[in-house]
Amino acid sequence: MPNRATPLAEMPEAGLAILTAARDIIEESGPNGLRVSDVAERAGVAVGLLYHYFDDRDDLIDAVREAQFLARIEADIADLARKVGSNDLDTTAVLKVIIDDFANPRSKKRRDFRLDRIEALAAARYNPELTKRLVQAQKRLSSSIRATIEKAKEDGLVAPEVDTHALAFFLEVLPLGTGLATVYTDMPSQEAWRKLLLRMLASLIPDKVAAKKK
Repeated sequence: MPNRATPLAEMPEAGLAILTAARDIIEESGPNGLRVSDVAERAGVAVGLLYHYFDDRDDLIDAVREAQFLARIEADIADLARKVGSNDLDTTAVLKVIIDDFANPRSKKRRDFRLDRIEALAAARYNPELTKRLVQAQKRLSSSIRATIEKAKEDGLVAPEVDTHALAFFLEVLPLGTGLATVYTDMPSQEAWRKLLLRMLASLIPDKVAAKKK
C-alpha cells in the first residue's frame, strides 16, 4: 500500500485515477454523495484496488482534500527552485514567477486552485486526521521553499540578513490571500499591484545586485 507520507504527485496512475474520480463526484454531489462503488466505476478499477490505495471512504475523501490543498502550489515552488538554481540566474525571471504566478489575483485558473486550498483548510477544521495530513503536506512545501530561499541567498539574490522562515511564510501566504479576489469588487489595477510587489521584493535583493540591475 502506498505510504501516506508520500507526496500525491508520486502516487501510481491507478491511484491518481481514483482520486480524480472521487474529486469529480465530490464536486458534483458533495462528500456526502460519494460512494466507493461509484468512484471505482468512474475510475475504471475494481473496488478491491481502490482499497489497496485507500483505507476506507473517509481516507479517500481526506486524500482528495489533500490533493486540493497541494493543487498547483508544488509545481509553482518547483518552478521557482528551477529558476533560482539555474546556472544563468535571471533575477527578472524569478520575480516574474512570484508576481505573475504566485500572486496574480486576476488569473481565474489560479484563483480556483487557491479556493481549493481554502476549501481543504476549512474541511480540516473539525477533522483531526485531515489536519495531520495537511500539516505533513505543508511541512514538505515549507521545506522546499526554505531550501530555495537559502539557495537564493547563496547566489546573492536575497540579502543574507533576510529571515528565511519569515520570507517562506510570506511567499506561501501571499498567493492564498489573493483568493479574496473572488469577492473583492474594488481591485487595484494590475500595474499598481505589480509595482507594489516589485517594490516589496526589490527590498530583499542585496544592494550590489540591485545596483547592477539599474
